[in-house]
Formats: sequence, C-alpha cells, structure tokens
Amino acid sequence: MKTIVMVLLATTGVAHAAPPTGREVLERQEEARKIPAFQAKATISTVKDGAKEKAAKKFRWWRKLGDDKVHFVTLTRFDEPATIRGEGVLLREGKGDNDVLLYLPRFKKIRRVEGQSQSSSFMGSVFSYADIAVPHADESKAKVLREEACPGQQLKCWVVEITPATDKIRDRTGYKRSVQWMRQDNWVTVYGEFYNLKGALWKKLTATEVKEVDPKQHKWLPHHLKIEDVPGKRVTVLTLADVKVNVTLDDTLFTEQSLANE
Repeated sequence: MKTIVMVLLATTGVAHAAPPTGREVLERQEEARKIPAFQAKATISTVKDGAKEKAAKKFRWWRKLGDDKVHFVTLTRFDEPATIRGEGVLLREGKGDNDVLLYLPRFKKIRRVEGQSQSSSFMGSVFSYADIAVPHADESKAKVLREEACPGQQLKCWVVEITPATDKIRDRTGYKRSVQWMRQDNWVTVYGEFYNLKGALWKKLTATEVKEVDPKQHKWLPHHLKIEDVPGKRVTVLTLADVKVNVTLDDTLFTEQSLANE
C-alpha cells in the first residue's frame, strides 16, 4: 500500500506520451525512493479544530537502504519537548511485514508495535506508524484514472488509485484505497486522499516545498507535508530541515541497542 510519509522520497522521470500502467507507476516510484541513505531534522505539530493541542515535537530522522536493495531501516529520535526527549522509533521493513520498535526512556523499555496497531497514531499525530514506512511496488495494485493539472499548480499530474495487494497489508496500513495526484516530471505525490477500511474518506495529504536534494541523481523531496484527519478534524504538519542524502550511516545505528541509547 502506498503509505503517506514516504511520498518524501521520489526522483525525476520523463512524462509518458500515453498514461503509464498502474504497475509502471508503482515500479517507477519504487526505484525513485532508493536513496542509499538519508538524514534530516524535522518538526511535527498537530492542531484540532484550529486550536493547538500540544507543543511542536522536534526529532532527528535517519534512513538507510538494506542489503537487499529493496527494504529500508529508519530511526526516529525525539529531542523536544523535554517530556519526550530520548524517545525513539526503529522501523525495520520486511517482505509483507514491518517490525516497529518504540523506546520509552521513562520506563527504560522497548516495546513492539504489532501489525494492525501500526495504523495507529505516530507520536500523537495524524500520521501513523505505517505512514512512516516506505511502500513497495509488490505491496500494492494501482490503476491510472486520468491526467490533469496538479491541484493548485500548472504542472501535470497522473491521478492514480492505489489499493493494498493483500488483506494483511490493508490491515497494517489501515487503508482500503487511496487516490493520489503524482507529478509527471518527478513522481512526487503532491496530493492524496486516503480511505479507511469501511471505504470512507479518512485523511487528506498535501505536499509542498518540493526541492531537488540530489541534482546529480535528480532526487526530489517535499519539505512540507500537511495531513488532515477528516472525521477527527485534526491537522498535522511535518516540516524537514537540514536534509542530507547519500550520507554514510553505520548499520549499528539501526539496532535495538542504539534505539535504547539515549
């Protein structure tokens, strides 16, 4: 299933003269996200009915492509506010399954976030743990619906409907389907609508400040993501800063020992 947060990793592609097939869309995005290593500083904040719920959370983010050249490992470490300083999330992707570990320093314990629970809130935000994972072509099925202008832009987008390949992936992500507007020039999803397991509209995503972070390989990243929980009337904004790609990250960073090392 094409999950949310990993619209963050995409690369330039030449627009098709005719609509691509659904499989071509998934494979192009799969290849586009294969940045060997990535790190950034991030801020995430959530509001409900226009009123701020809590102070913005600040964290550092590291991601590395595994030896299989398909799956990623991701470490998130929170720095602010002081009440959550040191908390961390380690996400290790696998074929059909993702292993998500949460470290809570006040309890000195690591706990596992099981399959269906991965569709629950990521650190109190509208994003879920599943949204933080990188989606893969074999996890989804896609259908290109039409070509039209990207929402609020002069650029052209493919409008694509994406559904989970299996019931297990559907339950993990919490999405029955999504409809996404993908830029034709770089395969970045700039707008998306995500539907819950009952088929009702659940979340809306808008990605802006799309920047080319690796001109040599034509890699692009949105630096501003806004996601809305439609029935819950909550909005989360995720912003990236100090983005670095193709950095050297040691494998020891992505271990349980590292996770528990505040």
